[in-house]
Amino acid sequence: MQIEIQKDTSRKIEETAKLLGLKREDLVDRAVMVYIDGISKYLELKKELNEWDVLSDEALVNFEKSL
Repeated sequence: MQIEIQKDTSRKIEETAKLLGLKREDLVDRAVMVYIDGISKYLELKKELNEWDVLSDEALVNFEKSL
C-alpha cells in the first residue's frame, strides 16, 4: 500500500528514523500501530462511559418510580 505524506512530515520521518537507526517503513509502521492502539483504548473507554451513563439513567428512573 502506498500513502502520500506531506514533505515536512516525510522529512521528520527520515530524520527520526536515522536517529533511531530504523528504516523509514519500520518507523511509520510502529507510529501507526501506537496511534491505533491509543485510539482503540479511547474508543473502549468512551463505550464504557456511555454504558455507565445508560445504567445511571436507568437507576435514576427506577428510583423516581419507587418514590
